[in-house]
Amino acid sequence: MFKKICFSMAKILPAIALFIGVISVNSACNTVFHQEKAPAAMEKYKKF
Repeated sequence: MFKKICFSMAKILPAIALFIGVISVNSACNTVFHQEKAPAAMEKYKKF
């Protein structure tokens, strides 16, 4: 049962990480703190 859950999460987790990465590369930091540089590989997902 535990292996089945782990394997299903291993299939879903990379897609969720890519989705969050695409959202964060297209938004700016709106707090007082600085915004760190995005990795060069994420530049191809920028919409502008």
